[in-house]
Amino acid sequence: MTHKTRWKRYLFPLLTTLIVVGGYFPLARFCEKRTDTFTIGAISSNRPFDPAWQTHPLTPEQKDELDSALAQKYHYFGKGGQCYAFFSKDGNYVVKFFKQRVYQIPLWHRFIPIPYLFDRYKEKKRLKRLDKIQRDFFSYKVAFEDLQEITGILYVHLNQTTDLKKTLAIVDLLNIEHRLDLDKFDFIVQRRADMIYPTLSRLIDEGNSERSKQIIDQVIDLIVHRCRKGYEDWDSNIRTNCGLLNNAVIKIDVGRFIANKQMKSSEMCRSELLRVTTPFKEWLKDKDPALANYCDEAVAKAAPLR
Repeated sequence: MTHKTRWKRYLFPLLTTLIVVGGYFPLARFCEKRTDTFTIGAISSNRPFDPAWQTHPLTPEQKDELDSALAQKYHYFGKGGQCYAFFSKDGNYVVKFFKQRVYQIPLWHRFIPIPYLFDRYKEKKRLKRLDKIQRDFFSYKVAFEDLQEITGILYVHLNQTTDLKKTLAIVDLLNIEHRLDLDKFDFIVQRRADMIYPTLSRLIDEGNSERSKQIIDQVIDLIVHRCRKGYEDWDSNIRTNCGLLNNAVIKIDVGRFIANKQMKSSEMCRSELLRVTTPFKEWLKDKDPALANYCDEAVAKAAPLR
């Protein structure tokens, strides 16, 4: 074999490898964009059972509602920082599956040897992921067990199980249907609500000030209720995280509740009311100054919490 022949023999596989590797990353990014990063792998986990995340049994009425909710097909709606959301066919429910990568240790942490000097960095990362799952799952459990009346949560499933025995049909952005054994996934089922700002905008345009005032009162009542229960909310944006369910205001994003008994005090609750409602009042000023004034008065009345 001549030198030229040997050179061609090794060059072809090398060029092929470079082409395949070079095309992989653009293709992967293209696929992620088309699917909004959702895959079955993205919501799968193999964490061991943790009794801390077990929740109380459903009532017979809740179980019947859950059976009806999960008997439907769900279509992909969007994603947030923690979850992928799917809406039910009848539009009354949303199922949220957790983004497991935010809780998992990266593969390179587990399989690539790291010099001693980086051991502390590696451990810090591990503890940060562990702390996040503790905080997030605590919040979802609280939303179901202690704040259900203001969250619309019907069911939370935070451990792998064997007794749920339900299969859910979901459809992704590529219109591909997947059938999931729900015993194997972490998820929540929540009653779907309408966003507050668009609803208020419509009511203001219609001149329905009475219903608008009721919604403002309900927003304030929701914040007060949470404070009296002893919880902070680290993601309390009314515009994006509150909605209307059967004419009542609820909290849609329930992944940032933190236990804090000090919130029960009048002083802390007053501070919380002012903090959360300030952007809301600024928006109302542009839409209807009279309603912004009403919001100020309603906050002032609620703040003492006698």
